[in-house]
Amino acid sequence: MKTQDERIRYVIQHKENGLFLNVMNEMSNDFMKATRWKDEYEINLFLNGYYKPDNPEQYRPVKITITYELGDQIET
Repeated sequence: MKTQDERIRYVIQHKENGLFLNVMNEMSNDFMKATRWKDEYEINLFLNGYYKPDNPEQYRPVKITITYELGDQIET
């Protein structure tokens, strides 16, 4: 039985100040509050689309790894 799995996702980070961006164009120093994207293609669509942030060239995609691990069984 598989007990652990990893997923690769991407977040958008400002190149200069290091803050992370969500789809509401809100900045945060916590990458967990950033929108997670499936791939760099989706990020490029957002950064070049209608809802893009001001100066989209100042942002870059950053890869994150999400690890899922099966925990202990809970007695009910």
